[in-house]
Amino acid sequence: MVIVQMFATTHRSIDSLEQELLGWQNEKARASFQQLQLIRQLDQAQVALADGCKNMADWISSRLDLTPRVARDLLYVARAHHQVVEEWLETDEIGLERAVALIRLHRTGASPELMEASRGIDLGGLWRLVASRERLTIEDEVKGFSDRFLVMQPSLDESWWKLWGGLPAADGEIVEKALLARADQFPRLEAEDRSQRMADALTSLALDSLTGGSEETPGREVIVAEVLVDAQLAADSHGEAGVVLASGPKVGANVLSEILCCGQIRVIVSDQEGNRVDYSDLGEAIPPALRTLIWARDQGVCTVDGCSSRYRLQPHHL
Repeated sequence: MVIVQMFATTHRSIDSLEQELLGWQNEKARASFQQLQLIRQLDQAQVALADGCKNMADWISSRLDLTPRVARDLLYVARAHHQVVEEWLETDEIGLERAVALIRLHRTGASPELMEASRGIDLGGLWRLVASRERLTIEDEVKGFSDRFLVMQPSLDESWWKLWGGLPAADGEIVEKALLARADQFPRLEAEDRSQRMADALTSLALDSLTGGSEETPGREVIVAEVLVDAQLAADSHGEAGVVLASGPKVGANVLSEILCCGQIRVIVSDQEGNRVDYSDLGEAIPPALRTLIWARDQGVCTVDGCSSRYRLQPHHL
């Protein structure tokens, strides 16, 4: 019997699957409405203090196994006690996130007509409408600026970096436009998504800052990095081990290859005890004259089949 049911489920029409999905979403909306009634009563009874929680949102999060954001949304709607919005929830016309946005919209002084019309706007558009009507005080702007941050955290072996942060609206738009403009200069790879292109754009802009390169002077950049190579380890592993930046992070054969191609090389020879024997500065791995010759030969265009990129091209050490 179970096997027959599973077989039937996998051969249902797209329409029936969609209708069932919407049905469960409607059930979720009605459940949220019921939760709001109970949360309002428990909030009035100050149950969070009795249970030793920091606040009611923390209590909701722990009891219902919800993320703090969803818990705050439930509490926000419960405390707002907006009769019309709750009726829309009860009749499964809207979901919890739209209920939060509609209450925010109502508090901007929106008319009943605008409230009704806003139900036909997609959720992203609704939040933009709310943002356009909410007041932004000087204090809010100052707080947004003072809360800006950027964190860069390496993994324990420093082979990977994680970045996250926050910016005020205007600064965020500037950064996004700069990254998008730089990403548009790169050739598009079939398996590459937008986030990867944005990451490449950030690295590219940072490299420009270090080397004085720019979009107008492609193919002239020099990688600035000090690399320590344990010749024995590197040789035995084909560059997969024994190669680290002087600042600590390890790098692999691909990065080493790029540095040898486009960087400045300083060779330090040591004996088995680690004592320095000799050193020399070799300048750029590829001399400027050869770079210019390659640039002229290839007419400033990538030589990979199908790629017409002209930005930040590198003469490779084949």
